[in-house]
Amino acid sequence: MGLRPWLGLAAALLISACAGQPAGPSTGSPPAMSRAPVAEGGMCGGIAGFQCGEGLSCVMPAGACRTVADASGVCRPRPQACTMDYRPVCGCDGKTYGNACSAAGQGVSVAHDGECKAS
Repeated sequence: MGLRPWLGLAAALLISACAGQPAGPSTGSPPAMSRAPVAEGGMCGGIAGFQCGEGLSCVMPAGACRTVADASGVCRPRPQACTMDYRPVCGCDGKTYGNACSAAGQGVSVAHDGECKAS
């Protein structure tokens, strides 16, 4: 059985991440993937759910929150200190942060500029 065209890049990334790992015991089931943390600058999130290493957070493109199952980002260092400038942003976790740096320090990507809307 070949790859289905609609699987595209996500499947190729998943397959390449698992390449060289043996299939499960006699069932021909997919390989059990190791979940080694991703280093700085590496791809995170995505359909495979790759996690960043210690002190890093998965930074998604502006507006692409982690609630999208196959959204991917890049592992970046979490800031150690931020200014007190108040330029509110709404985090992908639905909380308002004082600025983008404060959100990044908590490991949260920015959904949009401005305060989160009350739901």
